[in-house]
This record gives sequence, structure tokens and C-alpha cells, in this order.
Amino acid sequence: MQHLVRPRRPVLAAMLVAAVAALAGFPASRPADAGPPQPSPFPVRWELDFDAGPLRLYLDPAEQTAWWYFTYQITNRTQRDRVWAPDLVLYTDAGEILDSGDAVPTRITEAIRGLLGDELLETQSEIIGDLLQGPEHARDGLAVWPAGDLAVNELTLFVGGISGETARVRHPRTGQQFILRKTLQRDYLVPGAADTRLNQPIELVEERWVMR
Repeated sequence: MQHLVRPRRPVLAAMLVAAVAALAGFPASRPADAGPPQPSPFPVRWELDFDAGPLRLYLDPAEQTAWWYFTYQITNRTQRDRVWAPDLVLYTDAGEILDSGDAVPTRITEAIRGLLGDELLETQSEIIGDLLQGPEHARDGLAVWPAGDLAVNELTLFVGGISGETARVRHPRTGQQFILRKTLQRDYLVPGAADTRLNQPIELVEERWVMR
């Protein structure tokens, strides 16, 4: 898996820290000696092969609405069959938190699938189910999100469900335990206006594992 690293711009990074902390019920700032758990650089539990395609923008010619879309292939090389239920969440520096498939009409998904010309692509709902062992059973997925605000420069995609690694953390005030899961984080940069890059790949600037 290619690992690209460039300095992160602070706006989206700060927003993500605050958002994840709020969702978990933690304060956004934590003591220096209470750092978050870090994922193992090597698989310590089962892990699926996630081959990411490009992130692009599609403009619907009928209603002039915009949609982010992303393709991928998922392969099970573990020692047992798994269930694949994609968890793909897109954050933007406009404050949007978007779940793949939510508020996406079927006609938009079908239009993008037709544009790509790949009959093997499965939508968010179609691909949910058994993922059998071996590369011959790999499945190709299509994820779509509404692009409500095109005045964005940074996007972050979290891909969950591809690793069995977890970590337990305790809320510093209530003592309540939470389970964090090893998640793939992919950071993108949109140079210039997003709507001038129709169907062109959005630039990937960093890919890394996080606990989320």
C-alpha cells in the first residue's frame, strides 16, 4: 500500500480531532501524558486487503447536483470467510461529515456506474455480505456522497471494517470504556475550485492507520 506523507494543513486536522473527541465524549484537549492508542504498523489481528481507487467529483447534468465518488477493491486473504459491511465516512473542511450512500438517489449511483463502465462495481448496499477467502472472490465497490459544499480544499476519508484490531480506552472523567478500531485514514487536497475537476482524481496527500 503506497504511503504518501506531506505536512498536514491545520484546519481539517483540528476539526477532526474535535469531532472525534466529541463523538466519543472525550474533551478535545487531553493531557500530554495521555496520548491516544496507536495502531500496530503490522497486522496483529485479521486484516482485509483494501485496494483504493481515486476519489472524484461527478456533476449530475439533469439537476446540476454534485457528488463525490470513490472506487475500491476488497480482498479477503485471512484464514476464514468474513462479512464486509463498508464503513466509509468523508469529512470536509466545510464541516461536513458524510456517510457513504446516505441521501444518494439510485439514479445517481447508476449514472456513475455507467460512466465508469464497470459492471462488477457494487453499490454501498449491494456489496454488504459475505466476503469469501481468496483473490478470486475479491469484490469491487462504489461509494458515493453528496457534495453539498464545493468550496472545500481538504477532505479526509475514514475506511472502517478492514481490520480486527481494537483498543479499549477509558473516559478520563466518567470512567466509561470505549472501543476504538483500527481504521484507514486517507487525506486529500483539492487545488482550486472543486467543480473544475469533474471526474478528475482528487490529490491524495497522506494515507495512514489510526484508532477511531
